[in-house]
Amino acid sequence: MVGKSAALAPMPEEAASRSGRRIEQRARKKIAPLTAYGLFVATVVVLVLCYVAQYAYVAQLNLRLARAEKELARLTAVKEQLEQEASELKSLARIEKEATQRLGLREPEEVKVVAVLPKPPVAAQTTAKSGPAPDPKSDKVTAFLNWAQWVRRALAKGISEEN
Repeated sequence: MVGKSAALAPMPEEAASRSGRRIEQRARKKIAPLTAYGLFVATVVVLVLCYVAQYAYVAQLNLRLARAEKELARLTAVKEQLEQEASELKSLARIEKEATQRLGLREPEEVKVVAVLPKPPVAAQTTAKSGPAPDPKSDKVTAFLNWAQWVRRALAKGISEEN
């Protein structure tokens, strides 16, 4: 019978395969920490690059904002200058000066006012003489429309009568 020590002792083939496994496990253990360290370093580098890229993007946006604000200030100054120039051009004193000096116009010596009295509408007179009694409201509306048409024609021709 074999003793206790003999039973516990590995067989020579098994011993060789076990020692080979241990070496492989040790080699795997050595490779795994290097791989983990490499992945950690790569992750840190990527995070730092993302952080720097974010700051670079914010700096670029701030630069664009500063340029846009400068352009806005410039355009606001130009707008104010143009508004001032427009108000100077609209002034009545400047217009009068241009009219008298450049165009040779002069102020009128006397002002004439012409009063125009409308003629009574012809249609209202003819309907009142013949036919059934017209409605007073429609008669007034017709008279007003005729008067408005007469005034429009008079203004279109120009009023040359003097009173």
